[in-house]
Amino acid sequence: MAKRRPAAKLIRCPWAKGDEYVQYHDTEWGVPVHNDRLLFEFLILEGAQAGLSWATILKKRDNYRKAFDGFDPALVAKYGRKKQASLMADAGIVRNRLKIESAIGNAKVFLEVQDEFSTFDKFIWGFVDGKPVQNSWRSLKDVPAQTPGSEAMSKELKRRGFRFVGGTICYAFMQAVGMVNDHLVGCFRHAELTARTDTWFVYILRCADSSLYTGITNDLNRRLEQHNAGTASRYTRSRLPVTLQYQEEPTTKGKALKRELVIKSLSRKAKESLI
Repeated sequence: MAKRRPAAKLIRCPWAKGDEYVQYHDTEWGVPVHNDRLLFEFLILEGAQAGLSWATILKKRDNYRKAFDGFDPALVAKYGRKKQASLMADAGIVRNRLKIESAIGNAKVFLEVQDEFSTFDKFIWGFVDGKPVQNSWRSLKDVPAQTPGSEAMSKELKRRGFRFVGGTICYAFMQAVGMVNDHLVGCFRHAELTARTDTWFVYILRCADSSLYTGITNDLNRRLEQHNAGTASRYTRSRLPVTLQYQEEPTTKGKALKRELVIKSLSRKAKESLI
């Protein structure tokens, strides 16, 4: 991992004060999330925050992960009265009956969305056409509390049965999971996250039948998850699981496409030599 400049030289969003906030701001907030378990975690935590500060939730986050079985929606969806009573007695989380009941109900609807779309990721990122909205706010007063996009998301989530998903909560969720880049333009993370969307990789996968698959992506982790979920390629869908064998240095999309064609034209032996 590349060394980061000394903290004193970094300009951050004004709200990033204190160790917990700084760590969250520098490493998580605004980073695109495509892992369904983590998306479920943020959905529940943003709902739990309603009426409270995010600092309160961050301090209780580890307790939430323990109390909610690592935010596995399949497990949370099965919680009964005994587990609900246990959660209400857990001082490590926000002991609000409506929020706890909504988390369980939301887990059930979350699973329904997964069944319909293969992944919740595919469904939720559809509200921004699959890529982060790059904003250019210069002051915190410019950053909206909600947008037409978050209102549309809220409306659809409510229609499906989700709770604690108002327009403001949905926008906070979008900010957290990188669906929008709301770091101020003067913040060092704004440029880092903007550059991230313009970076492409050429990669080679080894399939279960030992065949090799070549592709390009601007998010290796997400693409690998999609391949193993059977939603990325017809070729790999019948040859699961797949493992990442090779990736080249990041480049522009145009150059990545040209390099992909070159690698695809290589013999099996030549591809193996790259690996």
